[in-house]
Amino acid sequence: MANRKVTKDVSDPMISAAVMAMFWGDKTQRVVEAHSTDHTKVTVNKGGYYIPLLIGDSFFLVDTATHVDSIADLDTGSIEAGKDYYIYACDNVGTLVFKTSLASTYPAGFDATTSRKIGGFHTLCADAGTIAGHTLTGYVNKDILPASIWDLKHRARCGNNAGMVYDTKCNLWVDIYLASGTGANTVSANGGTISDSRTWNDFVDDGGAVGKRLLNDMEFQLAATGGNEKTNIVGSADPVTTGGHVDTAARRMISNIGCEDMAGAMYQWLLDQSYRWDSDGTMAAASKTLTITHAASPGGNPVYLKFGPGTPYLCCNMANDEADKWVTFGSAITVMIRHDVDAATGGYQVYFDEDATQPSRLLCALPGGKNAHLETSDPNYPLKITHNAAPGTPGVAINYDDGADERLEFTSPTAANGTLDLASYSMSFAYQDVGGNKGYLYRQGPYGDVKLLAGGAWNNGTHCGSRVRSAANFRWLANTILGARFASEPM
Repeated sequence: MANRKVTKDVSDPMISAAVMAMFWGDKTQRVVEAHSTDHTKVTVNKGGYYIPLLIGDSFFLVDTATHVDSIADLDTGSIEAGKDYYIYACDNVGTLVFKTSLASTYPAGFDATTSRKIGGFHTLCADAGTIAGHTLTGYVNKDILPASIWDLKHRARCGNNAGMVYDTKCNLWVDIYLASGTGANTVSANGGTISDSRTWNDFVDDGGAVGKRLLNDMEFQLAATGGNEKTNIVGSADPVTTGGHVDTAARRMISNIGCEDMAGAMYQWLLDQSYRWDSDGTMAAASKTLTITHAASPGGNPVYLKFGPGTPYLCCNMANDEADKWVTFGSAITVMIRHDVDAATGGYQVYFDEDATQPSRLLCALPGGKNAHLETSDPNYPLKITHNAAPGTPGVAINYDDGADERLEFTSPTAANGTLDLASYSMSFAYQDVGGNKGYLYRQGPYGDVKLLAGGAWNNGTHCGSRVRSAANFRWLANTILGARFASEPM
């Protein structure tokens, strides 16, 4: 039978408690779902269930699948890109009709007693283009994002599904867009001015004000699936506003579920905790130093840094006995320099920098621009290799002389020996004001507290992607490249 109006008497078998429970009690049965082939339509009661629906003072029984057109069934105006639309079941003088509307209260031509909001959807803000293997390939602006479709039984706990899509992989509603606005005005909206220069604490408050939270490490990776990898936004500049961007390869920056700008636009704060241990030179150095000897003509061969399975290491082509060597800091802490006949291939040459303004250090032009930390015989004292794009400018190349001297050598600008100090790392605890006049964080070292950042910024190029993480930024940091994206659990 067709969808129809029925008596309001609960003794009527069509609206009995059993019938009500049969549908409304089963979370797997949806009210509104994506149309099987048409990107401009949704289907009400796709499964052909018996859905008793109260509109005002009248019950209607929805017992057949009905397609609702985002364009033909729109109450007024024309469909727009990047907007949230609501789906209404309406009592049109005893006949059940469905309408779509931008209005969040009731559609034009009806009121609160003749209509009932049963769901909604978000329209794509810009053509997805052709992307091999992507779920949205071929979708055009104003099409319905299938993952954005929500209904009375399938919706976000935050109470407002505007600008959100559902990720089945982690059972989570995720914001389509980077956050704009702050506090109670925080939204996920197309064309919004991206919120940046806010600390992790600020963004936590923003999300909480609208019933949402930041994503965690796993959730970000899953929600970003299908998005651009190892590219940033075209122009490599601050996007300023949300939505519809393309990357340097002219590919739309959109994930499989429809999340915009997951990678290569703004770094996004995650919930996850990490750790950072920085030098402040406060620890006693008496028993943790190594002399690097000045020599007008250093013996042996250059020292290189390589990356093996799991950890970086030092190596050198030992010209004499072709064996691994150990250097000792103080009386007990040792670091191995491996023998490698082809040390220069795939290796990064190591330089020694005698800097009067900070502890002397080892330098390398390292991949990714990240510092490296080498294991020593004492896990409390790793050997830090500092990244420098041109290490030979402030530093001097070092050799390992494996002849009679068995030592590290370099040609010192001051003709004096240098000292490398393992004890330049601080393990002391102190209080840090985290801002907002809301207390202090007790942390180790100058930072000692890190919140993960994900995705990569607008100028990070190949360092952008769904699995990109930065584990060096403390929660009280605010920067123009740092934004956020929020999520909500389902009802």
